[in-house]
Amino acid sequence: MYNEWELPIEEEKLKEKKDYNLEELYNHAHSELSLQQTKRDQIITLYLALCSFLVPFTLGEEVITWPLKGLIFIVIGLVGILFSLVSVRYREYKEVYWLCCQSITVLKNFKDDEINKDSIQKVFYRCLYKKGKGYVKDNKMNYFKYVRKNSFSSETLHFIIIGLITSFVFGIGIAISLPVILVLKIVVSVLIVLIVLVLLLYIYFRSCIKIYKVLASTDKEEKDQLFSKAFSKAWFLHMYY
Repeated sequence: MYNEWELPIEEEKLKEKKDYNLEELYNHAHSELSLQQTKRDQIITLYLALCSFLVPFTLGEEVITWPLKGLIFIVIGLVGILFSLVSVRYREYKEVYWLCCQSITVLKNFKDDEINKDSIQKVFYRCLYKKGKGYVKDNKMNYFKYVRKNSFSSETLHFIIIGLITSFVFGIGIAISLPVILVLKIVVSVLIVLIVLVLLLYIYFRSCIKIYKVLASTDKEEKDQLFSKAFSKAWFLHMYY
């Protein structure tokens, strides 16, 4: 026995045109685009508040031993790493939502009977291509060019802020926990700060640029998979099943 909601749907029903309003879709996409930025700012604000409370408290509280202080700093650093990964996720979706807004703007020039799944995906790809073609050279992603072009954007600078704080807190925590002389503590702390910061930036840029990897692929199956991953996030454009 099957429940009603388990029963299959007629294929023709799935192919039927759905009611939509491009202007409303654009406003919704743009609203979500702004929401991703708001969420990112909230994460940074929350982490700054966490650090401004716990760091002075930990250092100023005499009853807390130095090994425990180091552990607290490491935990704060780990929380910062998790917040950074969440921020990267928001950044990735913001990139896709921006492409959605561009695609919807182009679709406004189409007649109603010209808008279908095929035309929507073509428009999305053209917008993706227009923005990402400069990052591809000889069918290879030009990572250096992408990093250079986006290093001083507000998005990247915001991420660097939380990355620096996270790296310093984590590095100090490791240094405090090590039972070695001060010079070695400083050396280890600096190395940890650099390693954590570089890893976070690597994850950030890799996540942002992977949306455009479809432009560098020459394999049809791989190209289809890469495009599907990007388009699956563009749910504002999923007007058809």
